[in-house]
Amino acid sequence: MILCPEPRKGLILHSGAIGDCVLTLPLAAFIKQTFGLDQMHYMGRLEAVGFYPRRSCIDHVRPIESVPLHRLFTPTDAFALDDPDRLIKTFEGYEQIVSFLGAGHPHFEQNLLLTVHCSHSAEVTMLPAAAPEDCREPISLFYIRCFAEQLRLEMPAINLAVPWLVPDPQDYLVGQALLEEARLVPDSAIAIIHPGSGGVHKCWHPENFLALAYALAEYGRTPVFLLGPAEQERMGPEMIEKFHPAATVLSALTLTEVVQVLTQADVYIGNDSGISHIAGALGKQTVVLFGPTDSTVYRPLGPAVTVFHAREEGFRGVCSSDVAGLLNRIHLPG
Repeated sequence: MILCPEPRKGLILHSGAIGDCVLTLPLAAFIKQTFGLDQMHYMGRLEAVGFYPRRSCIDHVRPIESVPLHRLFTPTDAFALDDPDRLIKTFEGYEQIVSFLGAGHPHFEQNLLLTVHCSHSAEVTMLPAAAPEDCREPISLFYIRCFAEQLRLEMPAINLAVPWLVPDPQDYLVGQALLEEARLVPDSAIAIIHPGSGGVHKCWHPENFLALAYALAEYGRTPVFLLGPAEQERMGPEMIEKFHPAATVLSALTLTEVVQVLTQADVYIGNDSGISHIAGALGKQTVVLFGPTDSTVYRPLGPAVTVFHAREEGFRGVCSSDVAGLLNRIHLPG
C-alpha cells in the first residue's frame, strides 16, 4: 500500500473581525507561495472567516474558541503541558505558524514556542494586528514586510489591486436565487448598499444612504439595502422602515449568503466595514466611505475600489453635497 505524504501546511491565528482577517489574505498567499506549502489553514472566528475555503488561498478554517488558547497567556514559569495535550495536537504538522493573537504579550510567544516544539520544529512568527501610528502603507503590505523582516526574506512586490476572494460557482446561483426570492431581477443593475459598520464612528448617517438609494433609483438602478443585526439594532425599526419605499431590504443573511448576494452586485456602496472589505476583495466595483479611519492603511483590497472621503457632518446628519459627490463616483453599466 502506497502512503500519501502529509500535506505541507501553514497556519494563521487571528481573533479579529471580518475586515481585519480579509486584510491578512495577501500575507497568507505570500507564505503559501514562498514556502511551497500545499495548504494554508486559518484559526479564527467562524463568523468572520468560515467562508474562506474554496474562495481564497485558505484551505481550512478552525474556530479559535475550539482550542484552549487562553492557556498560552499563563506566566511561563507556571505553564505546563500534559502528555498528550490538546495544545500540542493543535499545532502538529505546521511548518509556518503566524500569530496575531498574543503579539506583545510577555508570555504568549514563549509558551507557543514551547508547545509547538514539543512535537516538531517549525517557524513561529508573531505579528501585531494594528499598524503603528506612523504607518503610511496598506496594512496588508505592513504585515508582509514585518513577516519578511523577521525571517530575513526580501520584501516582494505585491499587487493588492486584484481579487483576493473568488466565488465558488455555486455562489452565483445561490446569489441569484436570493435576489429572486426578494422579487428582484438579477439581470438589472444592482446597487447594494450596506449602511453599517462595527464602529459607530465609521457610519455615515443612514439618511444619506436613504437619499443615495432614491437617487440611484432615479437613474434606473436597483438599490438593495443589506442589513446585519448590528445595523438593525443601532438604527431601530423607524429608520429601517424608511428604507423600504426606497429599496429592497435584505436582512437575516448568513455571512456566506452575503458573499453570494454580493456576486450579483454591479456596484457596492458602504462604510469602512467588514462587508466592504469582502466586496472589494471579490473584485466588485466598491465605493467605500471613510471618515476618521486612515484610508491609506485600511482601505479594502481589490481591483475596483474607490475611496470617498466624507465630510465630518455627514456622519452626524444629512449632507446633500456628499450624497451628490458620491453619486458622481459611481459608474454603472447601461
